[in-house]
Amino acid sequence: MRNKLIVGFLAVLVVLSSTSCKKWLDVQPRTKIKSDVLLQTEQGYRDALIGCYTLMKSQSLYGRELTFGFMDAVAAQYDVFNNKTYNSVSQFRYTTDANVRTQIDNMWLRMYNVVANVNNILDHIDQDKAIFTGSNYDIIKGEALALRAFIHFDLLRLFASVDLTKPAIPYVKTLSTQVVSSSTGDEVVSLVLQDLEAAAARLNADPIRQGNKLVYGADEFMNNRHQRLNYFAVKALAARAYLWKGDKIKALENAMEVINVADQVFPWIKTSNISATNDKDKDFTFSTENIFALNVYDIRTIANAWFISAFPDVQLQRSSFNYEQMFEKTTVGANDYRLLFTSKLVGSNYIVYKYYQPDNYTASYASMIPLMRRSEMNYIAAECNVGVNNQKAIDFLNTVRANRGITTPLASTLTDAQITAEILKEYRKEFQGEGQLFHYCKRTKQAKFPAAFTTLTDVHYVLPKPTNEIEFGG
Repeated sequence: MRNKLIVGFLAVLVVLSSTSCKKWLDVQPRTKIKSDVLLQTEQGYRDALIGCYTLMKSQSLYGRELTFGFMDAVAAQYDVFNNKTYNSVSQFRYTTDANVRTQIDNMWLRMYNVVANVNNILDHIDQDKAIFTGSNYDIIKGEALALRAFIHFDLLRLFASVDLTKPAIPYVKTLSTQVVSSSTGDEVVSLVLQDLEAAAARLNADPIRQGNKLVYGADEFMNNRHQRLNYFAVKALAARAYLWKGDKIKALENAMEVINVADQVFPWIKTSNISATNDKDKDFTFSTENIFALNVYDIRTIANAWFISAFPDVQLQRSSFNYEQMFEKTTVGANDYRLLFTSKLVGSNYIVYKYYQPDNYTASYASMIPLMRRSEMNYIAAECNVGVNNQKAIDFLNTVRANRGITTPLASTLTDAQITAEILKEYRKEFQGEGQLFHYCKRTKQAKFPAAFTTLTDVHYVLPKPTNEIEFGG
């Protein structure tokens, strides 16, 4: 379906009533209401914004495919030779396998559906500014702008070449039936950064800037800021976007703004919170480090279906030899938290265990799929310092490694190439189940995924747009 049709006929998803704000992260979608009814009150705008996050939790999007599903399968993070869902994905059968094509088309369509819902908010909010109390106008508009940038940036990373002079994707900025033609990659990145700059200005009022990410006064809408696109998530996304553009100075500047507050706002996982005796007390996703995460209410069911109790022809797994080699178990990685606690040996294979949801799981750890974490800011800062200040680059990597239980620091004599190789190793280990390895390899133009043999080109790195999108010039 053309994106013009999506934005022309959508209805805004509502996920809660005006009296259920406390539970907004956990409820399922219940109804759809036309925007002219919904966007009449501040509560209606709150509901519409939360509805956008809920759309992102679909298994076609960040609830599976864009995190631990399609994106990790295509990047060879699993051994999927016998997997009936992802074997064809791992072989890049983007257009020759109907199921793979459907998966990709659904990503495109659902991502633009999120954009349409976000634009519906942005198209109306300025004229309704008078209905808002406190800082809620700024918070809602800021998050909506950030969401639009976030989705478009991921569309760019998926469906466009890293040659930013080429036509990329449509950047849709209003709810309209008009066809939006593709912008070049350079133009898309510029529009992403424009939206992020505007979002950051609005989110100056974000309570997370004072270190308040869990509870803020009596207004439940302001709770759990690390599960929304908060001020620092905007800066983290800007760091990603600038690095994609090749502007390492700006990428480092934005990453450092997050790093400089991270000990207060996004503290490293405590050893006691990952090595606890009972699984219910283990923080499997390192949730204290999350800059932006989705609260996926049915993650237990999803994790069981694909990891914990999955059937053999579905289970996403990796052979123990390959997995332990990746973590350098016999040398420096024997005590790596990511091997010991967020992975699990099942028979002769490992599965990602970070989404395991035990009975009576600690509430503050539960139901989260991370989309941005503080460790990534260290990796970005390290990359930006390679060849400029190698010791700083090594220090940024050693900080992450030390907070993952690795007691052997990287040597200060590492060359540029060796530091870059260590960054790639870290992306493989750190973002198991989060889909980020594909994007790193694409941006850095890796010839192969680390555990695969296929020589990669744009044919492999650029997902095909829906056929009718191409026909209409998108």
